[in-house]
Amino acid sequence: MDPVELEVVLAALAPPGIVTGARLITPDDLGGLRVQERAAVANAVPGRRHEFASGRTLLRELLGTSEAILVGPTRAPLLPPGVVGSLAHDELVAVAAVSRHPSVKSLGIDVEPTDPLAAEMARVILRDDERELDAHLAFALKEAAYKAWSTGGGRMLGHHEVRLSVDGSWFTATVLPDERQLRGRYATVAGRHLALVIVP
Repeated sequence: MDPVELEVVLAALAPPGIVTGARLITPDDLGGLRVQERAAVANAVPGRRHEFASGRTLLRELLGTSEAILVGPTRAPLLPPGVVGSLAHDELVAVAAVSRHPSVKSLGIDVEPTDPLAAEMARVILRDDERELDAHLAFALKEAAYKAWSTGGGRMLGHHEVRLSVDGSWFTATVLPDERQLRGRYATVAGRHLALVIVP
């Protein structure tokens, strides 16, 4: 898979002021981990260490920094002051979005394969009023919304506490019972669903 294809689509989803990128997950990135980062995944299985290393490498590239990016209390990356961002990965690729623009309060990004989910898992993800949606796509949209919501200080959410409405490449994730609406865009490319939520 060529990550450039994902990068082109992510750039099209993101408005000005938001930088996005994609990177293949590879053990070659382990050598670039900083000491503090190595400690964060010292006891993780090899696959998790590879995902972590490639994600940190991608974030450093997007931020133009050589500094360590540690893990926050919610497991999200601790970004430099004045920066908001989000990171996601599947088994093959990591994606990220960052912004220094003062109008952007939080971001949420996700990547998921387009493989169909089992009916049991689909019931966990989809509300009764979302049954027309592909479950794996809905999972990606909700994950992006969760990340944007939690980065902005929101509480933990269950799948059925978020109601999706899709219109073309745009979607709205309504947090219940708050009725807070989060807007985002999505695309499907290279066998993957990409979703990006921006909270202004």
